[in-house]
Amino acid sequence: MSDQRIKGFSPRFSEREMSQQENSAPGGADSVCAIVVTYFPDKEFDDRLGKLLTQVARVVVVDNTPEETSEPRLNRRFHDMAQVHLIDNRANLGISVALNQGLQYALNGGFKWILTLDQDTECFPDMVDTLLKVSRCCERKAMVIGGNYLDLQTDQTKVPVGGAADFLEQKTVITSGSLIDARMAAEIGGFRDDYFIDQVDHEFCLRARAHGYQIVISRKVVMTHSVGRPGGVRVPFMGTLPNHPPLRKYYIARNTVVTVAEYWNREPQWCVRRTMRLLLGLGLMAFLEEQRLDKVRAFAGGIVDGLCRRMGPCARESICRPPPVQRPSL
Repeated sequence: MSDQRIKGFSPRFSEREMSQQENSAPGGADSVCAIVVTYFPDKEFDDRLGKLLTQVARVVVVDNTPEETSEPRLNRRFHDMAQVHLIDNRANLGISVALNQGLQYALNGGFKWILTLDQDTECFPDMVDTLLKVSRCCERKAMVIGGNYLDLQTDQTKVPVGGAADFLEQKTVITSGSLIDARMAAEIGGFRDDYFIDQVDHEFCLRARAHGYQIVISRKVVMTHSVGRPGGVRVPFMGTLPNHPPLRKYYIARNTVVTVAEYWNREPQWCVRRTMRLLLGLGLMAFLEEQRLDKVRAFAGGIVDGLCRRMGPCARESICRPPPVQRPSL
């Protein structure tokens, strides 16, 4: 894998800022800058943000909500909060671009750690303390410390709670709830802009492992988080499947194909499991989910574009356009 494929991120920080990062206390909340990416955030977002503000030195909210929306913009809600820095993109630039914007802000501010979060994740009061504790427990350098979470749709935790150690080593963890060494993230190229959304976290973790860094997850539950929209199909022995619209199916398929192709030699077990999961998801989607025809078409388009390396925002009009409005018959 070549770092030349990591597009769009070029870390910019001075020697003074680099020195600030090196000398910042790795175990304190003042060393952590949280990055929350928003896209049409709900009314409860302010409450979730409030639970985060007491745990970190700064929060960067990167808003990808399009400018033409009629919803109140976040800059009206946060303009009096000195602890919150808002980056208002006024367009959906994708989660990877948003994360890189937040990472750049953290680097310029001399923060050692970034904490990446989805807008719907609810942080527990001891989240940051727990993740910082895990970072001190690792025998070798951990670049990403993921947070164990309770999925409210399945009522299950990501990894088992308890055990002899405070953490488990992983190949990948999800974006939300990850404490990441900011300078190391910059050194390996940041997040892949061309992925746009989906698999951004997995590719980042695999790339970090390729550079010799460790990926771990806390055993202690530090947040609630759900994958996909509510209302997914429930399958015996598998629980509730993630419910994603056709466009997300496109990105999942495309970016999985690219990730597997690029890391096959280095991470064969992960790639085999991810490929099997992708194929199983296709089968279940084709027979059990709503909008199955649209989703299968989007999935197939993603496979083709992944094989052809057509990256960035989806350019397939049939997938990107919103579904037609169903008008009542007279």
